[in-house]
Amino acid sequence: MRPRVTRYVYRRLLASHGLLHPGPALAGRCLLLASPESSLLLPPPPPLLARRQPRRTFFGIFQKPPRMLKEPEMEPGYEMLLTFRSRVAERSRLPPRDELVKAWRDFVQNKRKNQLSSFNSTQAFLVVHLLQHLAATADETTGDPYADDLNLSDLRTALWLAATRPPKGTTEYHLALAELTAAEIHRRTEKMREEGVDEEIIKEAAGGKDTANFEMHLTALTQYGASLKAAKLVDVFRETRVKEDPRMQPRLRVFWTLVLRGLAKEGREEDLLREWAKAEAGGLQYMPPVHEIMTTFFASRDRVAETKQWFKKPVHAGWARSPKSYMEAVGFALRNGQQQWLQPIFERLINSNPQKEWWDVIFQWAVLVMNKGVEDIRQMMVVMSTQSNGKEAPKPDAATINALLTAAIEKQNPYLAERFLSLGAELHIQPKASTYILQMDYRLDAADFGGVQVIYDKLLKGDVSVSQDEDLPVLNKYLRALCAAPDPDLGRILDITADLEQRRATLEPDTVVSLCMLFLRNDNRDDVIDTLSLHTALYSVEERTQVRRAFVEYCADRRVSTARVWDAYSLARQFFPEMERAERVRLMYAFYARRRPDMACLIFGHMRALPEQEDRPTREEYVRCFEGLGPNPDPESLRIVHNMLKMDMTIQMDTRLYNALMIAYAACEEPRVALGFWRDITNSAEGPSYASLAIVFWACELQPYGDRTARGIWQKVLSMDLEVPPDVFWAYCGALAGNDHLEEVKRLIKGMEQSMGYGPGYMLFGIAYNALPGDSKEEFEKWAKAEYPDVWAQLVKKGRTETVNGSKFNIVRDLRA
Repeated sequence: MRPRVTRYVYRRLLASHGLLHPGPALAGRCLLLASPESSLLLPPPPPLLARRQPRRTFFGIFQKPPRMLKEPEMEPGYEMLLTFRSRVAERSRLPPRDELVKAWRDFVQNKRKNQLSSFNSTQAFLVVHLLQHLAATADETTGDPYADDLNLSDLRTALWLAATRPPKGTTEYHLALAELTAAEIHRRTEKMREEGVDEEIIKEAAGGKDTANFEMHLTALTQYGASLKAAKLVDVFRETRVKEDPRMQPRLRVFWTLVLRGLAKEGREEDLLREWAKAEAGGLQYMPPVHEIMTTFFASRDRVAETKQWFKKPVHAGWARSPKSYMEAVGFALRNGQQQWLQPIFERLINSNPQKEWWDVIFQWAVLVMNKGVEDIRQMMVVMSTQSNGKEAPKPDAATINALLTAAIEKQNPYLAERFLSLGAELHIQPKASTYILQMDYRLDAADFGGVQVIYDKLLKGDVSVSQDEDLPVLNKYLRALCAAPDPDLGRILDITADLEQRRATLEPDTVVSLCMLFLRNDNRDDVIDTLSLHTALYSVEERTQVRRAFVEYCADRRVSTARVWDAYSLARQFFPEMERAERVRLMYAFYARRRPDMACLIFGHMRALPEQEDRPTREEYVRCFEGLGPNPDPESLRIVHNMLKMDMTIQMDTRLYNALMIAYAACEEPRVALGFWRDITNSAEGPSYASLAIVFWACELQPYGDRTARGIWQKVLSMDLEVPPDVFWAYCGALAGNDHLEEVKRLIKGMEQSMGYGPGYMLFGIAYNALPGDSKEEFEKWAKAEYPDVWAQLVKKGRTETVNGSKFNIVRDLRA
């Protein structure tokens, strides 16, 4: 039984590499079990173990057993890699060295056996850091880096994986792994030479070829953006190995081709042309691979003159250009209107009696550029089958039908694709799995779900052999299409996901997002849990971020009910504890916008309880939380968050934080407490801001006899000869109006243009009117309507609402700290 690792360990296992958290399935199997209805009334209960031991009672004998949480299939050694990283982050005792070595070897060798599996960015990070640890600590045990812990075969396997299995995400650590293993292999082989070991033994230890490891190293460099470094290594190889042994010249040509391909991939035109000139001078002929690299580079950038120049340049020894070069030329011609230029090129190719691979490209050209139909292609196949010149004539096969299907898909013509499929049946060509996959693809584009399901059932029954999960991309596309349908077939979706689960297939992040959003809309919470448990634990940090952000967007969608949003947040909180602070604050404000300050403050409390200091709220987050309570008062939540602030030794009080506390307490009908924070502000070294003045006048408006405090503050403002912003003047008038000083408010408004330098606006009248007691509102309205009819008309357009304190205008008073 594999050990259970605590949620806290997983939360910290990648402290210096973003964060990876396999979720409840691996982290204590914890779930929130609150129903959507109860979650609206109560804070979420502490997480409970999903696998609770059933208690047998007489009346519970016939009850269903508790639902078992599905778990992902962990690769051998991976959990030990996770444990090692978490122990490093916690600075706790590391696992024994022999266990670490075994885990590293098991994980890497398992990747080698799995034909399509590659390191994702997080797995590469773990492999690199454990390898670095083994090197750094080897002196303590053997005195030699790696020593006998990992042999050359282990290191070559890791190098091969890094070089030949590129990931979908970031490649920083794949490059680091290739550099690390290549350097150690070179160090060991050189040491063997220094010790006089026979070259044949060294060659066998290095994998049977002198330059195999060097070639894998170059492949990794050119694949992951380090082609300039690869070029320098090739220069060194030419100056040393080739000069010592001219038999290495053919290998030098291979290495130069790798460098050229890498520079082209990186878009380094100047470096590409320079290296080609150097390689050409060093004996590299313009062979088909080089022709393909140079043509593709310029064709993909729609550089017409350069593409024609490099394509027409004679290939060494009259060799045929590669099929890929011709296909690049087809795409280039279609994008740039160069069909006439392309036609004689393909006519010459047809007349050259090409082999089968080139004929498949000719058929695609005929469909895409010449708009040939099925009958035309049938006649071309006859021509192909009769051109032999003494050799066995090529025959159309499944690859030919696949090429035609690909062309029809590119033309977005599913009807033409079906006719090509029928042509294959007429010619008795047995379809391969790839043929059915292409058929599913174009039927999905045509939204023919029934037709897609027929093919899927055929693949499921095993009528056609599918190797290495080659159908996974189209099955992911199928699931996403089913989820996006106007009336999703939930039963079919669950059947497909169950089949893939039995295959232990990992779905793409986009598919997981589509499934989870569908399940959330249908309140299938258990299926969301299963989907996240089975897949996100195996994702890289980047892939997990993609799924997590989809949950955040779902929670921020005002069209979704509050119950569903809280359910989604509860799941996201447990499966993605690495959620960024900005995302948590956004969710907090999303619940403020729903008029649920209790839930918003619960999210703040969850953030405050995070174990890592860098994830906890800063002073800015406290300010934003208290600000949110202004338009959404909740006294109980306010006290809870304020107590958190009192206990937080990392937060230093400043004017903005005091302002936010004033806003929150004044909104919660405790203006006396709010005015206490004003005294704290005036006693501080920083002192009040203009925002402080507007807020304190508002608190005075709500406080009985608050006009006394307001007048004292106002006199100090006037005595300091400060420029008073309009919102501060409005707030002072509101403080007087709240204590029923109508005549004084009138005098201030009449004289404001002379004293303040600006006239009244509708906000001033709205604040004063709303603050006045009921008996004075009518008198103020008559006066304002007579004295300032235009401004009052603007206010009336805002509309009024009847409250227990009389009518109030619908104005938004946005107080910010």
